[in-house]
Amino acid sequence: MTRIILRDGRVATMVVATQSDDDVARIRSLYERVSRDSLYARFMHAVKHVSDAMIRKMIADGGAHGVTLLCIAREETLAMGNYMRSDDAMAEVAFLVDDQLRNMGLGTLLLEHLAEYAWRHGITRFEALVLRENTAMQHVFRQSGYAVKSDATFTTIRYELPLASTEQSRSLRESREKAATARSLAPFFRPQSIALIGASRDPARLGHQLLRHILFSEYQGAVFPVNKTAYAVSGVRAYQDVEAIPDPIDLAILVVPAKMTLAVVASCVQAGIRAIMVTSSGFAETDAQGAARQEEMVALVRSAGGRLLGPNGMGVVNTDREINLNASFSPVMPKHGVLSIASHSGALGVAILEYATRMGVGIASFVSLGNRADVSGNDLLQYWEDDPQTEMVALYLESFGNPRKFSRIVRRMAQKKPILVVKSARTAAGVSLSDTRQTTQVASDVLVDALFRQTGIIRVDTLQEIFDVAALLFTKRLPRGRRVAIVTNTAGGAVIAADMLTREGLEFVGPLVNLGFEELADSYRAVVPHVLRDPSVDAVIVIFTPVGVADEETVLQAIGEAVHEVYADASQDEQKPVVANLLMMGEEKQRAIEVEGVAIPIYPFPEQAVRALSKVAEYATRKAESRGSIPEFEGWDHAAIRAEVIACSARADTLCKESARALMKLCGVALDDQAQTVAAVCSAEEKGSACDEDVFTLRVTSDPLFGLLMRLKPLDDYGQSDALPRDPGAIRITPLTDVDARELSSYALKQRVRKCADLSSAGADAHPSRALTELLLRISTLVDESPEISALTLGCVIVRRDRVFVQTEHICVMFHPRLEREGENA
Repeated sequence: MTRIILRDGRVATMVVATQSDDDVARIRSLYERVSRDSLYARFMHAVKHVSDAMIRKMIADGGAHGVTLLCIAREETLAMGNYMRSDDAMAEVAFLVDDQLRNMGLGTLLLEHLAEYAWRHGITRFEALVLRENTAMQHVFRQSGYAVKSDATFTTIRYELPLASTEQSRSLRESREKAATARSLAPFFRPQSIALIGASRDPARLGHQLLRHILFSEYQGAVFPVNKTAYAVSGVRAYQDVEAIPDPIDLAILVVPAKMTLAVVASCVQAGIRAIMVTSSGFAETDAQGAARQEEMVALVRSAGGRLLGPNGMGVVNTDREINLNASFSPVMPKHGVLSIASHSGALGVAILEYATRMGVGIASFVSLGNRADVSGNDLLQYWEDDPQTEMVALYLESFGNPRKFSRIVRRMAQKKPILVVKSARTAAGVSLSDTRQTTQVASDVLVDALFRQTGIIRVDTLQEIFDVAALLFTKRLPRGRRVAIVTNTAGGAVIAADMLTREGLEFVGPLVNLGFEELADSYRAVVPHVLRDPSVDAVIVIFTPVGVADEETVLQAIGEAVHEVYADASQDEQKPVVANLLMMGEEKQRAIEVEGVAIPIYPFPEQAVRALSKVAEYATRKAESRGSIPEFEGWDHAAIRAEVIACSARADTLCKESARALMKLCGVALDDQAQTVAAVCSAEEKGSACDEDVFTLRVTSDPLFGLLMRLKPLDDYGQSDALPRDPGAIRITPLTDVDARELSSYALKQRVRKCADLSSAGADAHPSRALTELLLRISTLVDESPEISALTLGCVIVRRDRVFVQTEHICVMFHPRLEREGENA
């Protein structure tokens, strides 16, 4: 059972049909409901009645010979699609969609999911025969992103689709998913009408506070309090139940005890409400009974085509002036801005909003996710990716639901919008206190760091650091390098800043410019432009300590004017970032120097300024680099490789030597069993003997959350241990892009250089070998296209000049147990 989202944002469930009477009845009802024209298009001849025997034949065995998928919402079958195997690697595919749901993307969704099932069963191509007048199905195939081939006759068109994923098919699928997800979440962010169920006249109750916050935020829509006994709440006409409200409702907010939520959600569903936010606690974060209640609630909402936010959340805020909604427990309506925030912790989320208000940071929108029973952080990212109000995203995460999906989303998003993340529950103590332990698996912090580096996320350690970094990102000035100059009027702060620059991997550009304590305004005004224009400087830290009779306001004005002078002569891309530190600055002092449209963030301590600059410099470096693409290899025979993997996994749980040789040859991996043995290479290195080969071990291992991980290190550095390396740079999460592979091979070569006492004897070069990079990409493609593979080791990878060979003797490929695979396919 899989959740799908239609083009208009409605949610449905996709299930595999079985031979049960219920599923046969579901399919029959769809055939009876569609028009004769639709039946004619499906069967390509006139059909008056579809028999149960024909339906059972279409359902087939639910796997190897054929699969039928049903899209269901509100207990009604919206569409169906099926494939029937026609030969070892080919299957015929067909669809039928309810006439009232054309152009909702159901045909495309069915094709995508059928392709996944077929691929697992060794089917690598679909074929379909379509009438020339059936333009809807023609559109589905042509817009699929697959490398479609077609042959036409006078009346029909035959399509053939290779099912291997391509860059285009992945991009189109992600684009469709993003658009549908964003539409499904729109009622939470931009509701025209809200039903607040549990609104109370008692000022001490949460239902009263939430209504007051909505009203005080000057919400631009209509709000309908629901209270069984009150005629009005806070001066607003109330209703006894949601079904009594005369107007259609976009968003229902529940502030009722957990034991009442199922009945209330059922009434919302009955009223046709498709967006429901539950603030109540007492669900999966508490005990098994609460978890069961939560599952039932989600199933109820999804069956009606809706989305659920929460439970156990603190609400939603949208500062867009067309909406002005504070549907949260925060009493503060933050000022309008471009930063959108999502928080796993409701209480911390409220604290974040209040801190942002004190700091003067503008917020675009805020969401407290609660238990993430349905709406997740991944969903929010897809909404914010194209949201014109959002230019930057900050996340407070305690756990991951689907790290692989998270990785795909942020890879493309981080190139356009900075994403800052605080990931807590990093230690055993933190996990023991987090609600995460009740609901999800705990992610290794090394893998989290690896994921963030690989995708371009800015990882920060504290909530305060989110705003420190955001303040600099707001200026939209990114350093082109890591060289930093310091202009100061006191040595103390500069010493701290210089030390911190080195620790953070930045380069202090000397000499230090110390202006002393006299005529400071004139000194800063004259010196800062000179330093900022220096071509050997990428960023500038300005430190000012008010001493004696120094006029603080005059100095700040002079610094702002100096920076504005330089910016006025340069394009936006050429403008170097400037950060300021005012030592001994009180909490109520200004947070930025603002002169003629130029904003320079002010930090109370030099460490904060340097840390923010370091994070932004790292982000700038990653942003300037393309994150690459997943290449397609010429001559890669998907059908042959799938057939070999499936045949091998059916025979045993581990690949034998001859099968390993055959599989590597199919993947284009060069084998060399005449090279030095592993023992000989190690012995030569221990003796310091000359060696014209670099030898590595490549390992792919499985993580329950992150999927397959790839590591490459000099021979014997891993031994036989599955323990993760301490350095996140040594790991990549598959599938690898060409950039990932190049970085991983470069990292391994640098490790090799360090390992060799005599570089000349190792022939070691820290520049990545093209052949080694290609090997990583080929293995990444193999494991990504082979769901049967659970682990892979190439124990002896030999780099000889710009050629790479693998020794067959040290190849190990392990498969998931067959019962486990069958369970996944069920």
